[in-house]
Amino acid sequence: KLTLNLRGSKTKIRSIIDNLESLLRKGTEFSYMPLVLRIWSEDQSAYLYSLIQNGRIEIASGQLASHKAGSIQLHLLIQRENSFFGSEQPLPLSNSSGGGITNGLTIYNHDDNQPGHDNWFTIDTAALGLIQPASLRLELENTFAGESLSNFWLGGLADTEFDSRAMLNLEAEGGSGGSALTSSLASGGKYAHYEWSGSSWTNLAAWTIGPVEVSQLRKRTCTPILRLFSQLSDGPLYLRLQISVDNKIVWQSPETEVENGSGFVVLEPLNLPMGSLPLVNYAYSHHLVLQAKHTATGGHALNLDDILLLPHEPFSVFHSISGLPHQSRLVVDGMLKTSWSIKQGLEIKTHRRMGEPLSINPSHKQHFWLFQTDANGAPIERTLKIRAWIRKHWRLP
Repeated sequence: KLTLNLRGSKTKIRSIIDNLESLLRKGTEFSYMPLVLRIWSEDQSAYLYSLIQNGRIEIASGQLASHKAGSIQLHLLIQRENSFFGSEQPLPLSNSSGGGITNGLTIYNHDDNQPGHDNWFTIDTAALGLIQPASLRLELENTFAGESLSNFWLGGLADTEFDSRAMLNLEAEGGSGGSALTSSLASGGKYAHYEWSGSSWTNLAAWTIGPVEVSQLRKRTCTPILRLFSQLSDGPLYLRLQISVDNKIVWQSPETEVENGSGFVVLEPLNLPMGSLPLVNYAYSHHLVLQAKHTATGGHALNLDDILLLPHEPFSVFHSISGLPHQSRLVVDGMLKTSWSIKQGLEIKTHRRMGEPLSINPSHKQHFWLFQTDANGAPIERTLKIRAWIRKHWRLP
């Protein structure tokens, strides 16, 4: 509660009250014009801000009579968030192409052995001195001179000083099953070709997630996204995953239908490692098995490039409305809890975001992965240029 003492003519006092009420109304009605409480922090030697959720003005007791004499005391009652944030600061990003980049880090739509060909980026959160989770704003510029960016997914994972970045990209040719074929259009230069017959569930391939790799996930949720090397033409096809531990099946996903023309498949989320484990030691290896079923008898085929296990810390999916054209930018603001695009210098809504607000937690490092699609599926040569900004948060008495 703030106490305001106003002096002046009745007209002047009325004007001040009207302006305050207008600010309170706009601050709660328009999320893109947030109303904040600003204070000076001696500890931080900077102004700090807290979002005002709602507020109202009350006349102090016994003040109606003094109003006629040209003065009045008001109480401004506000409800704010329980933390303060600082001014926005550019955030250095890194991947295998380099570190400390603030003017735009290039992200590819795959991850292989070529330096800089990464679908991930890293934030050195240990260097930020975070006490509370911080708001994150990302700017993604479409630098791919081809089809507009359609649906895409963004997922993150934090680690400790004892962990390294989890390896969440599984190359199809790295699993057992199928035939490895060479192509410059495939992640890692190869993809897997599978053939089978009949209308029953069939094991196509299996990958081993070792003790170190599966333990790094620490019961985190991941969404498997499969990139098909060629769009499906013999549909409909049904896919699912099984996980076995110590030669015993412990989990099976619901089936997902793959329609003709699909260039990628999003399967149901899973948690790794399976079971409630304290992880004092490493977890037992997990085996990921891809199964397929076709409704028709006879021979069938599928070409798979890779699988991304996209983590949910945080997680967002961006559903395309009109697509993000070349050289346009999409902004994701964690503090405002919204996203929008900028095309030819003008704002436009090209995607609808679903997921939690973007933030980074106090940790050693924070990693993010992206999976991009367009009208041709999920080409590995798609690129985005990423810039990031952060607002630190504090809780004050």
